[in-house]
Amino acid sequence: MNKFENKVALISGGSRGVGYAIANRLVDAGAKVVISARGAKRLEDSAARLRQKGGKVVAVTGDIGKWEDAKRMVNAAIDEFGRLDILVNNAGVSMRGDFADLSGEVCSRVIATNLTGSVNLSRIAMEHLIEARGSLVFISSIAGLFGLPGASVYCASKMALTGLCESLRLELIPKGVHVGVVYLGFTEHDPEKRILSASGELILPDRPAHHSQDKAGKLVVDLITKRKRQVVMTPIGSLGWFAHRLSPLLVEKVVLWAKESQIGLFKSFR
Repeated sequence: MNKFENKVALISGGSRGVGYAIANRLVDAGAKVVISARGAKRLEDSAARLRQKGGKVVAVTGDIGKWEDAKRMVNAAIDEFGRLDILVNNAGVSMRGDFADLSGEVCSRVIATNLTGSVNLSRIAMEHLIEARGSLVFISSIAGLFGLPGASVYCASKMALTGLCESLRLELIPKGVHVGVVYLGFTEHDPEKRILSASGELILPDRPAHHSQDKAGKLVVDLITKRKRQVVMTPIGSLGWFAHRLSPLLVEKVVLWAKESQIGLFKSFR
């Protein structure tokens, strides 16, 4: 028997990238999957690929930053499959730019997707996850472990997920729900992927990939399977996290030096 047979998972941002890789891995493991995203065509194309390999998949277009859209996503899982065992809060928006240059629209959009969207889905799904004694997972980033220049609001939104995760873990442990967080390094991106500049313009990502989407998907599914509390991906991420806990001042100096020197180490953290 596949380890996720008869389990139902909802993955936000599931039309491409890490979200699609997680959905693909869960389908292979026997789960029924609901994927959501804002772009209807890409979402339907991704759902079709998963169905072609035998997956039972529902696609729901919407914006998780809007309560009613998030509610439709959770309801789709219940209406179609009768339960919800796993919620993966994966959808996210990245940005680049010094805080003084950021437009209000960029700040609002990053927070609405990365934080408010996770709050919306988690709150709406909670009763179903409790009933299933299931898993609630947050996809964060190395940028959620310590602050980085040029990524202030993104870091803030990802750090907020840690606080949300830790609070919900304490509330949900007595109810049998697993709550975990994954701090990803920079993952390979789809050719069409864009991030927000300070003004809100869509620009190409500016960092090298440290690992594949499939590897990230495997890591997330492994966390769910073993009901782990957290995983920090990539050696540079683990080193940065450990060093920051020991000496925040040292990490600040290293990051500022790397930024001024424009060397690859700085891009590794971002």
